[in-house]
Amino acid sequence: MFIYYKTVRPVIKRIFYSLYAFFLRIFSFLLFWIRPRPLDTGKAYKILLVKVERIGDLVLSTPAIRAIRGQFPHSSISIIVNPPTRQIIENDPYLNEVIAYDIKGTHGNFRQKIRFIRNLRSRKFDLGIDLSTRDFFFTPAWLLCLSGTKINLGLDNYARGFLFNIKVKSNREPMPLAQEVLHILSPLGTAISDIKPKLFVSGEDKNYVQEYLNREGINKENLLIAIHPGGFYETQRWRADGFAKVARYLIERYKARVVFVGSQEENKLINEIMSLITDKPINLAGKTSLGQLMALIQRCHLFIGNSSGPLHIALGFNIPTISFLGPTLPERWQPQSRENIVFRKDLPCSPCGLGYCWRKDFACMKEIRPEEVMDAVDSQLKLFFKGIS
Repeated sequence: MFIYYKTVRPVIKRIFYSLYAFFLRIFSFLLFWIRPRPLDTGKAYKILLVKVERIGDLVLSTPAIRAIRGQFPHSSISIIVNPPTRQIIENDPYLNEVIAYDIKGTHGNFRQKIRFIRNLRSRKFDLGIDLSTRDFFFTPAWLLCLSGTKINLGLDNYARGFLFNIKVKSNREPMPLAQEVLHILSPLGTAISDIKPKLFVSGEDKNYVQEYLNREGINKENLLIAIHPGGFYETQRWRADGFAKVARYLIERYKARVVFVGSQEENKLINEIMSLITDKPINLAGKTSLGQLMALIQRCHLFIGNSSGPLHIALGFNIPTISFLGPTLPERWQPQSRENIVFRKDLPCSPCGLGYCWRKDFACMKEIRPEEVMDAVDSQLKLFFKGIS
């Protein structure tokens, strides 16, 4: 079973992708109206970016957005995102406009899609850039292709590039996602040394969080810690009893104010964790907008959670973190700066990158002991409590 999931299955998947890409490349010869064109960056007055992926993907694309603004300081830069992620980027000063593309709602039927495309074409963009890094993700490529941009570029991973005028080859070796997105800009000659994500919060969301904390009796002198025990896949989540033990430790030893965050769907998991804690933390899962969640995390002194959107939000505010990777590819997703501590077990089956555990025991997460995490807490909090060993 191990050999199948570690060796045979990836090979079969790669063969399937390669065959699929082969037929796409044949099909691309029929698209005579999409051909390589010379790139004149001096005439890129209106730029359209596309990033219709999840929260973490968008957060880790902000260094690329800064790089584009640095190279085109006087251009108008618009970006297309998913409606749920819009608040991540709508206060970014490096952008002129955020456009929401709601494939399951507002733009769900054919007529609405046509109306959306017509609106894009009326803008007459000069340069389009697909910031997507996922294999076989054609939605952003089609949006750019049909938007009427004079030049568009993106990754040619498994023949996605047949819709682009300028195709960018994927790197074979895994790299941090922020660098992977920056690699897409290589034909532009764009360079940036700082690949840390940076986020920006509205004054309204800051005021909302401040008023909420005031009602809870939490001031700037209190140690405030956010914990996110959820994750897109069950395999991404550290053990519930571990989060409970760490939360109790924070409350009893450090007198910390602990806030659990997450989506409405993660409330059941958080309630299970809170049932194991005597001095109840605050549970804000599903009770804040994304912008308010950002403002709350920005106020925290430490973030503890799995590899998911809220973790990357914390990174966007340079908040120290403790995180758990489990099956996730560390070269691509782990926090890069020294202010962050990452837990993962180097098992023969990990990282598998799967949304399920074929072993059925979630060993890569369960073998991370709460005592290890509490030691990491001490290490992170020594900056705030000098003298506590």
